[in-house]
Amino acid sequence: MSNETNPFGHLPGPRGSDARMRWLVEDTVSIDAEIARLQGRRAVNFAAVLDVAECRAEGLSARGRDHELAVREVSAELGAALRISDRVIQGQLSDAFTLVHTFPRTHAALSAGRISLAHARVIVDEGSPIEDAERKAEFEAGAVVVAEEESASRLRHRITMDAEAARTDTIDERHRAARAERCVDVRDDRDGMSELHAYLPTVLAHGIADRLNQCARSIKNHREADSGDEPRPDDRTLAQITADVFADLLLAAEPTTAGGSLKNVREHVQVNIPADVLTGASTTGAELVGHGPIDSDTARTLAAVAPGWDRLFTHPVTRTVLSVDRYQPSQGQRRILRVRDEHCRFPGCRYPAYRSDADHTIDAALGGPTAISNLGHFCRRHHTLKHHTRWRADNLPGGIIEWTSPLGVHYTDRPPRTVVFAGADDGAEDIPPF
Repeated sequence: MSNETNPFGHLPGPRGSDARMRWLVEDTVSIDAEIARLQGRRAVNFAAVLDVAECRAEGLSARGRDHELAVREVSAELGAALRISDRVIQGQLSDAFTLVHTFPRTHAALSAGRISLAHARVIVDEGSPIEDAERKAEFEAGAVVVAEEESASRLRHRITMDAEAARTDTIDERHRAARAERCVDVRDDRDGMSELHAYLPTVLAHGIADRLNQCARSIKNHREADSGDEPRPDDRTLAQITADVFADLLLAAEPTTAGGSLKNVREHVQVNIPADVLTGASTTGAELVGHGPIDSDTARTLAAVAPGWDRLFTHPVTRTVLSVDRYQPSQGQRRILRVRDEHCRFPGCRYPAYRSDADHTIDAALGGPTAISNLGHFCRRHHTLKHHTRWRADNLPGGIIEWTSPLGVHYTDRPPRTVVFAGADDGAEDIPPF
């Protein structure tokens, strides 16, 4: 086949070769870096366009309406040239101005191709509510370092508690105001279908979602006899069963008068609560793992009604989990791993740890010990990838897992930083790291 009909003919090496795959990976990384650099330039231009509007408004008068009209004028000019709605352009101008002037380190990393626009948006989104300029700058400096190592989806979880700690208003104040807006609404769609949306406190929402998922999986895995015939599985998809369970529970069950009481939460939610929040000495630092900060009242209520909870000992600087003890006996190693990992440990994957496999990195059949230093959570997809392809995972000290691709490229996956129980000086220094 000639290169005229084969668009891949210019690639190095034979089809299926490591040389061709290596070139494709490196070239794609280079392309993405160049895209990021161009997006950095685009942000500078967009910020400058907004500056033009500001200058024109000052030349006219100080009235607010003149300012708005000046912004609309330049947005329409640029939008017409780009064939994009001027309303969309106006929002992009504001976003670019914020990125360039309020988050200069983030913009510099984007312009250098070290992070993507998706990373930059996460940093701006999490950092914008921080009012104190010095705290915002410190937050941004740390967030950019994390962004250069993590996927954009993981980045938000890694930095959200740092952003919370830098804010001057408290999560308790914001939660009380937001909770007052809780509601349920219906949005009609086509083909006789509608969407039911509920705006609820985060812990309740995820508790509901987990219960629906557990019920659906139980039904899916259950084989029932039909009039004496051979047992057969439920032929609905997991998504269909989840929707049916949701409707059945709401339409068939009687409502309670609890008003969304946290005492009704019986599903799996993982919450990290500093000791000073439990005692009432602080109102900040409690976190619903994987989703962000929660108010102190919710945290203390969950701790009070939980059948058991873990105390975490962490490294004072890196916050790496060193050990977990439980006031009631349980599966110790799985608890430590679940708290340490929080999600699948393949780079960029956010599949929850409690739905993933706690697996040996060196197979037990090959002599790998069943120890924290040789275990990690992997979702079924990446568990299979590790065992049945040339990808390899190795545990390093501090809970770090280093992945080696078939091309020999190394990817370091670090355990997420979490806010944990404080005051663990009763022998925590003597506990060895992973």
